[in-house]
Amino acid sequence: MWPDNAIYFYTLSTFLHFPYFKEDLQKEIILYQFKKIREKYKVKIDSYSIAVNHFHLKFYLESGRLMKQILQVLRGGTAHEYKKKFSALMKYKEMWQSRRIYTIASPEMSRMVNGYVIGNLLKHKEVSTFEELKNNRFSSYWYYAKKYGDKEMQKLVRAVIDINESNKGEIDLGNLVKIKSLTQTKVCETLTSAFACGLRRTRKSGRRLRKYYAKIFQYFNQKKRRI
Repeated sequence: MWPDNAIYFYTLSTFLHFPYFKEDLQKEIILYQFKKIREKYKVKIDSYSIAVNHFHLKFYLESGRLMKQILQVLRGGTAHEYKKKFSALMKYKEMWQSRRIYTIASPEMSRMVNGYVIGNLLKHKEVSTFEELKNNRFSSYWYYAKKYGDKEMQKLVRAVIDINESNKGEIDLGNLVKIKSLTQTKVCETLTSAFACGLRRTRKSGRRLRKYYAKIFQYFNQKKRRI
């Protein structure tokens, strides 16, 4: 069973790391699945990036029992839509190979994972500058740069960009958490960092956390650049 009221860091990689998602229209398929789980299962998406052969997604899930359906949408739904539109480009029978799901265990881990996710396209050289990263809708860097400023987010991304990531999507979270944070913000960045601001996981504070998180993602619903 997947735990309730938890933040997850999910990575899904293509079969043999084949670049199925080189074009924007192909990446749009994954972006649509993000939107689908947000609307259908009320998933609170915190950060995301979509690369040519994998994607990262960090999200809050109130009910762990929904995880199976969510993974089916992200994995099976994406493959189904891709094959309908780009069947001639399917080099292998299978689209996906390896997946990794981590539970975010601390505020510092949450912060560092955010930096890793939003800077992932820069790490893999799909963009060359932070300005390109900010203007790329397949990374949520633009949201955090808007909210906390480019300089703060650039420092965070630079702090974690060299963390190793295997071909199977495995990330050394131990070393990620050990990295000394280069920036400080006065506001809580994510749901888990809300605990560091004095909240505790109780029934009463759970309602407060959900209310807090709703405010964070209200921004996504108001902007024209929706996922």
